[in-house]
Amino acid sequence: MMAAGIAFAAWLVFGAPHDWDGNVRLLRMALGLGATAVISGGARLIFWQPQSERGGAGQK
Repeated sequence: MMAAGIAFAAWLVFGAPHDWDGNVRLLRMALGLGATAVISGGARLIFWQPQSERGGAGQK
């Protein structure tokens, strides 16, 4: 999942047409945010911890 997100983000940066104008630029930004969400979601799946095992600041 992370590899697909990274590949999609790399395509947006290096391979997608850079002359997109108007509303297509907003679509490109939304696709970039979606790729970031896929990468973050993949990291959460890899490093997942149950709520009971989480420790951190502010927890009692």
